[in-house]
Amino acid sequence: MKHSFLCVLSVAGSVFLTGGGLHPVRADDGAVSAVDPRIGTGGAGHTFPGATMPFGMVQVSPDTDMKDFKHSYPWAAGYQYDDPTILGFSHTHFSGAGHSDLGDVLVMPVSGDVRLEPGDAAVPGSGYRSRFRHATEVEHPGYYAVTLDDYGVRAELTAGQRVGWHRYAFPKGKPAHLLLDLRPSIYDYPGKVSWARLHVAADGTVSGCRMTRGWAPGRVLCFAMRFSRPMVSRTLYNRETDVPYKGFKGPGNRAVDQDAQNGRALEAIFDFGKPDAPLMVKTAISPVSEANAVDNLDREGQGWDFDAQRAKAQDAWKSALSIMDVDGTADQRTQFYTALYHVMLAPTLSMDANGEYRGPDYEVHKAKGFDFYSTWSTWDVYRAQQPLLALLRPDLSSQFVQSLVAAAENSPFGLLPVWSYQGLETWCMIGYHAVPMIADAYLAGVRGFDAEAALRTMVHSASYASYGDLADYMKIGYVPIDKEAEGASKTLEYAYDDWALSRMARAMGHGDIAGEFERRSHNWRNVWDPKSGFMRARKSDGQFRMPFDPASAAYGSDYTEGNAWQYSWYVPQDIPGLISVMGGRRLWRRSIRFSMRKWILRFSRMSRISAV
Repeated sequence: MKHSFLCVLSVAGSVFLTGGGLHPVRADDGAVSAVDPRIGTGGAGHTFPGATMPFGMVQVSPDTDMKDFKHSYPWAAGYQYDDPTILGFSHTHFSGAGHSDLGDVLVMPVSGDVRLEPGDAAVPGSGYRSRFRHATEVEHPGYYAVTLDDYGVRAELTAGQRVGWHRYAFPKGKPAHLLLDLRPSIYDYPGKVSWARLHVAADGTVSGCRMTRGWAPGRVLCFAMRFSRPMVSRTLYNRETDVPYKGFKGPGNRAVDQDAQNGRALEAIFDFGKPDAPLMVKTAISPVSEANAVDNLDREGQGWDFDAQRAKAQDAWKSALSIMDVDGTADQRTQFYTALYHVMLAPTLSMDANGEYRGPDYEVHKAKGFDFYSTWSTWDVYRAQQPLLALLRPDLSSQFVQSLVAAAENSPFGLLPVWSYQGLETWCMIGYHAVPMIADAYLAGVRGFDAEAALRTMVHSASYASYGDLADYMKIGYVPIDKEAEGASKTLEYAYDDWALSRMARAMGHGDIAGEFERRSHNWRNVWDPKSGFMRARKSDGQFRMPFDPASAAYGSDYTEGNAWQYSWYVPQDIPGLISVMGGRRLWRRSIRFSMRKWILRFSRMSRISAV
């Protein structure tokens, strides 16, 4: 259902998106068909092309490589468009994140001989990876397909909320196998798997768990997998050993043909003879236990109608994306709806069908009356994505707020999430930006959550002295650079978070809390340097740190992933105050023009030198 305010957005969008003289394409052509999941899969886009549901727990997608942790950044989502081979299909992926991890439960359909190592992408046949061509790929919201050229296998993927669905068409007359590898991770480094287990039940259900030492150390991911036809045979491997196994093409290993296997380097090969119909695979995941993964599969993985599940996924995306109508050219609509599609990939459902989830204390909790979501890169989403969702989907925004508060209540420190996924916390980036996320939702009219409990967690998170040197911030009004890195950025962002907290507190009638945090919101003035005209980090003695280069964005500088030219504008809560300290409107405009000319000349000289 489109709310009336969306009509205003739609009209405004059509004016902006439709260029003069261009023939508009009506929204009736379908928002889903306008999405291009390939956008962002190259360079540092960090998106994946595979199948998922809106905010779904499972993201089943191809992985073209999993590099060691020093080189994993370009593969943060597992897929790089320019890679020539596919390693396999795993079930968990980040979208757009600036860090790599996940890539759980990797499977690869294999026709003919089986190799247990991925091999070298530059040497065909050296491992189980396969070459592919983009011409054979099909990418739509909720669906992905590709032909694995080395095996002649047509692979198709779709998804439910907690279940990934696979359909593999093998060449006629050739042995069909499915390789399961529990060793790889997109954040791939030695010792990444702390432990793993694998079990085959009497009915053929394959289940297991693994604990990884990746970005969130101690993360547990469990799964349950079923096949549309019975196995002819199976072999489970523990690759920790170097005991040779007859017939294996690669380094030593131990093969154990039994119902269970434990270790840190587990693989399995499931054989299906020479099938005369496609093999279908269903895999449910759980952050809690194998039993929950099996339960998720029982509840959400009924039947073997792949096309029906694909249609469900497409309908879910049609409903999600059609909340906004825009007019424009085909390219403009693709840009718009692909961006909206990416907005709806996170946070992700992180709760089993029975309501259980794992919290930042690593314990199992049960949600009561709401769905628990995680994957909170709060530094990245508090400015735009979450405020947008509070307008478009207030029902989901309420669930998100309840998830944030529940995570704080489960936290050993009582703190709101900073950068968490699958319920666990990484403490990445700066600020306590879950505070403005909650405040924005409340002030936008989102309800259905305990606002008093939310406010308590907000105040606690904003007052926890040990976090990011809040002790000094609360005492002297800024974060001293000689005690805490990136002091200028932290002071500025804390001040904005304080302002957001004060606004919610005042709207709720808590004038004392509102007054305290409104005063703190003016702390941005403590890092303003009138001599240089920039926001700068100060030391404990009150002196600005020297030397100072406003263009420097080096690691360990005064700023977080930015420089003085960018962060000196970051006072969204007090624009008149910022204009005032910059000298008033007339001087402000004149100084900006002068400064911009100065730096344009500087960079143009640098460009000419570089060209020479």
